Amino acid sequence: MKSLHVEIPPELRACLGSEEEATHDQALVMDLLRQGKLSRAKAAEQLHVSLEEFPKLLSQYRIPWFDATLKDLEEDEETLGTQETSPR
Repeated sequence: MKSLHVEIPPELRACLGSEEEATHDQALVMDLLRQGKLSRAKAAEQLHVSLEEFPKLLSQYRIPWFDATLKDLEEDEETLGTQETSPR
């Protein structure tokens, strides 16, 4: 594993929250998650947080647990509507 040292200016550190958060890899992992470069499960694993606790952490960074698009929801609605009218 490689190590990376990053100097964070005080004004950026203030945006990240507490100094503990700024020096922790949490902010980096959350940014990678936002960019779609990490899955939620992988991000939770990297941060040593259970998937049960992860939604609370996501909310602190204003990242939704679900990120379905309107198109995804419409397709789900169509699929569910089709299933309701199908004979069993």
